Amino acid sequence: MTFAALGDRRRLALVARLQEADGLTVSSLCEGMEVSRQAVSKHLKMLADADLVSVVKSGRERRYSLEPKRLEEANAFLVLVGTKWDSALQRLKSHVE
Repeated sequence: MTFAALGDRRRLALVARLQEADGLTVSSLCEGMEVSRQAVSKHLKMLADADLVSVVKSGRERRYSLEPKRLEEANAFLVLVGTKWDSALQRLKSHVE
């Protein structure tokens, strides 16, 4: 579910915004986005369902923050896969030469 949540450019943009400033509201996250507030809310829900962001209700607003542990897990997986591919490509190169 993590990579499905990160597989959309708008959700990646939201993650990037939350890396710059933590605890942002939907209104502040909508700034500069080319989609409606409702669409941003849906993207944030998907990120929250994947445990990539946490939500804290503050009065009538909800504040969103990144969950760095989940992003670190995703990064570790990508590093592992990248290492395996690098090794496989090196073996292929050696075989072809």
